[in-house]
Amino acid sequence: MSIEIITALYFLSLFFVLFLGLPVALGLGGIAVIFALIFEPRSLLAIPSAFHYTPWNHVLVTIPLFLFMGSLIRFSGIAEAAYDAVYKLIGHIAGGLAMGTVAVCTIFAAITGITPPATITMGQIAFPSMMKYNYDRAIAIGSIGAGGALGALIPPSVPFIFYGLLAKVSIGGLFLGGVLPGLMLASFYIIYIGIRCKIQPHIGPALPSDEKFTVREKVIAVFNIWPFVVLILIVLGAIWGGIATPSEAAAFGAAGACFINLVYRKLTWQVLQESLESTLKLTGMGLWILIGANIYLNIFNSLGCQEIVTRLVLGMPGGENGVLLMMMFIILLLGMFMDDWAIIMLCTPLFLPIINELGINKLWFGVLFIVNIQIAYLTPPFGFVLFWIKSILPPDVTMGDVYKSVGPFIVLQVIGLTLIFFFPAIALWLPSLMN
Repeated sequence: MSIEIITALYFLSLFFVLFLGLPVALGLGGIAVIFALIFEPRSLLAIPSAFHYTPWNHVLVTIPLFLFMGSLIRFSGIAEAAYDAVYKLIGHIAGGLAMGTVAVCTIFAAITGITPPATITMGQIAFPSMMKYNYDRAIAIGSIGAGGALGALIPPSVPFIFYGLLAKVSIGGLFLGGVLPGLMLASFYIIYIGIRCKIQPHIGPALPSDEKFTVREKVIAVFNIWPFVVLILIVLGAIWGGIATPSEAAAFGAAGACFINLVYRKLTWQVLQESLESTLKLTGMGLWILIGANIYLNIFNSLGCQEIVTRLVLGMPGGENGVLLMMMFIILLLGMFMDDWAIIMLCTPLFLPIINELGINKLWFGVLFIVNIQIAYLTPPFGFVLFWIKSILPPDVTMGDVYKSVGPFIVLQVIGLTLIFFFPAIALWLPSLMN
């Protein structure tokens, strides 16, 4: 059998088993073992090394620490405090609660580093509040979904850590590279909501005139969130300033989260247990996917498939831009039915030889990669954020309602991705200041 046919079957078999619902790690490792047994039994020797060396990479220490920090902060009441602040500050503006939801999701993203917490938490807090004040369902659900998806992009982003580990790119540089794109997208969402609600006030009515707050109440509401903002600024500032490595900064962040919860009297044994369990489950899932991806790609290379893929992609029409567009399309397609961590671990080693051959900046490509994953998260029919939102909304909210709500925000994400594609400085300017 020719190597071209083997390569095609290798990919198609993986997509088939994932479509059937097999866990990603088992799908990656299982398909690799089957093809190795059939075509190259000696490549099975790569499997023990994947189990032995993968978990010991020092960069991986960063992931459970940031996850633990985010999980602890989630129990501290930050989401409620931040939403209360925006409620009092801009609730009197048409669309203010939806705009505030995006702002709170941005803050929450800078604490958790992943997408689900902001999406689920804000769905539980913001959606009932917006319904209480007669907001249109579409604008309410869309603001939660788009804001929640920022968790993949706003530092300290766990997807960036995985990409940096595999691509051998500075984690601090990637964090800086995600700042402006993340804030740009959040601004797009807020501006869109503001303009839309100005034109159609009935979809995002301002709070009743009798609900007014004094300056003192507003100041107190803002003051309640300052410890969380300071913690994030210190953690990220230590990385960007070269004071601490990402692992050291993550350890400080986890300790700081414990201290904040202790001061706010939220650090109970139950909170500690749930935070540790959540961290253990997510970290374990990530490690198994990483091990499975390493096995899959090691055997992929042993079979000689990488050379075929690289040659095929480089021969595509359109040159560098054509190759990049094809990669973005693949990521978008995979994002509809695969977890973001799995996509990063599968596609990064696959794309890197091509990226290096073309001389493309790996940091810029990483930002494009993660922004594209955000789009995939919201894209029907299988966008992960869509199902997270549906799981915490009232039963009368249908999946069709969720699909319709995210359309305008997907357009804004595509515009953001296009701007970063044509103006790389959006992603590269802040990292260039580190050098």
